[in-house]
Amino acid sequence: MTNENSAEAAIHRYFAALQSGTPELLKGCFTDDARWFAPGRLPNSGTWHGPDAIVGEFFPIAMARMQPGSFTTDLLSLTFGDSNAVVEWRSKATTTSGHEYDNAYIANFVVTDGKISEVREYFDTQRGEGLYQ
Repeated sequence: MTNENSAEAAIHRYFAALQSGTPELLKGCFTDDARWFAPGRLPNSGTWHGPDAIVGEFFPIAMARMQPGSFTTDLLSLTFGDSNAVVEWRSKATTTSGHEYDNAYIANFVVTDGKISEVREYFDTQRGEGLYQ
C-alpha cells in the first residue's frame, strides 16, 4: 500500500482522474500553484499556471483537434522518486481531419504534499504539429 501523500499515489490519482474525464477530479490532483511546461510551437506550448489553466485551457487545446472518443493513453513506464515520478506514455487518436495521431511522451511530475506541483513534458513536437494540418 502506498502512502496517500507519496508521488506514486499522486500519479495514480491523476491518471484515474484523467481516465474519468471529470475536470474537478483533475483539478484536485494539482497544487494551487502548479505549473505544466509543454515544449514547441504548438497552440498548447508554453507554461500553464494553476489547475484552472492546466485543466480548463491547456487540456482542451491539446484535445481540440482529436475526434471525440478516439483518444487513448497507454502507460509504458513509471519510475518513482521520493517527490517525483517520471512517466512514459503513448497517446493515439484520430484527428478531426481523419488522420491517425500516434506520439510517445515522457514527463517529470513533481509532487508536493500529495499533489502535482509541476510537470515538465517532452514529446516529438513535429509529430504533434501533425494534429494541426
